[in-house]
Amino acid sequence: MPTPRVFLTGFMGSGKSCISPRVARLLGWSCMDLDAEIVDAEGMSIPAIFDILGEHAFRSAEREALVRTGSWDNVVVSLGGGTVMRAGNMAWCLENGLLVALETPVDVLCDRLSRREGTRPLLLGPDGRVLKDHALRTRVEHLLAERRPVYRQAHVIIETGNREPDDVAEEVVRAVGASRQTG
Repeated sequence: MPTPRVFLTGFMGSGKSCISPRVARLLGWSCMDLDAEIVDAEGMSIPAIFDILGEHAFRSAEREALVRTGSWDNVVVSLGGGTVMRAGNMAWCLENGLLVALETPVDVLCDRLSRREGTRPLLLGPDGRVLKDHALRTRVEHLLAERRPVYRQAHVIIETGNREPDDVAEEVVRAVGASRQTG
């Protein structure tokens, strides 16, 4: 059976939101960002959801948005970095599409994340500002230690490093083609 949807997972800053529209364009499919779906459904930003409703409410909204993608075909879905960490989400993604994990070195992640102010609730310090330098690296390494074993359960793992986004997107498309031949 052809793969009707592709899910991109990986740590925040791994390039999911950058790569997914490129993959969709190459496949002639639609593109959907799960975080954007949650923002639309909840009527507030991700940081506001975390602040006002809490992480549990965010994860519940995330699960609902994820399950809705099951009714769509020919779509590339950029997942949030923690989506597959919630019980059942990993299995659901593996059963309902091709799950591709983007794996990026810590140095590259820290460089990317340090340039983005205030958009990542899990990377904020007690003062509400994005962690910097050693504190950022420590938090990223801690979260990656928890998440990397789960990410590595994906159908396909793609090392991104400092590769060009179009190169990574083409590798995802090749993985889709391979899954169609074997699936």
